[in-house]
Amino acid sequence: MMGSGKGWVVRMVLITVVATACAMIGASLVAQDQSAAADTILVPESLELAATGYTFTEGPAWDGARLIFSDIPGNTVYVMTPGDAAPQVLYAPSANANGHTFDLQGRLINAEHGSGAITRWTPEGGRQVIVDTFKDKRLNSPNDVVVRSDGLILFTDPPYGLGERTSEVGFSGVFAFDEAIGRMVLIDDALSRPNGLAFSPDERVLYVGDTATQTLWAYDIAEDGAASGKRLVVDVTDDSKPGRVDGVRVDTQGRVYLTCPGGLCVVDPVRRAVVARMKTPKRATNLAWGGSDLSELYVTALTDVYRVRTRARGIGSSSR
Repeated sequence: MMGSGKGWVVRMVLITVVATACAMIGASLVAQDQSAAADTILVPESLELAATGYTFTEGPAWDGARLIFSDIPGNTVYVMTPGDAAPQVLYAPSANANGHTFDLQGRLINAEHGSGAITRWTPEGGRQVIVDTFKDKRLNSPNDVVVRSDGLILFTDPPYGLGERTSEVGFSGVFAFDEAIGRMVLIDDALSRPNGLAFSPDERVLYVGDTATQTLWAYDIAEDGAASGKRLVVDVTDDSKPGRVDGVRVDTQGRVYLTCPGGLCVVDPVRRAVVARMKTPKRATNLAWGGSDLSELYVTALTDVYRVRTRARGIGSSSR
């Protein structure tokens, strides 16, 4: 009986070792598969120059058929139709418009770098101020803006466009504004330089990039725009490469795309890790989904606008 017992123990040990080894190999193969899949999200060889010759491009937004983008120092907003020879002036002056999106009626919403306002622009009515104060204090210089599917407007407000003005609000903010009732909600006043922002597919989570710290943050957003559960998603600091965290977008799988040192980064917010990267010829400033099936990314980069194919699908238009 003693010998039989020892043999049973040896067999059990061998079974455990083999099972553990198989599990480790399986996990390794899964990780390799995930890594390989992540590497194919972006298609770097498809990168092409879509427009050039500007001072500082920003704010790309796809209206379903055309790309809107800003030349901030040029004080002009352009519109580009794929296949046309060159972008055309949509309107100027633009109050140094920076980020753009669309409201639920498809009208252009602007984060104005120069005026310190969130505005709406239409060909018929021109420019209309939506909001330019918080608690009767003038905003800094709204940078980027998104619209939730119920019409709630969310935007970032760093001080980049203040010029000689002094900040009246006294901080860099992330805000939600309910235009229907005129209510402003402060989401965060602790980020150094809040910049790009985007919603998760279910719109329950808001992602915000902080340019100063090269970080991406997440917030749980309530129906009224109030935030909770602030958490760091990823830090992409790399001083050896040009570029900063700036524009932010999300695909249908919930992955977050952002400009980062070197070009573009794709982040898995569940794993809190960068799963894909792509180098851009010039420092990327922002990005937007476009194309007939929203599988292309338009990337603004200093004097240029680039287009690159992906193996993903963006969420809606640039309105969310």
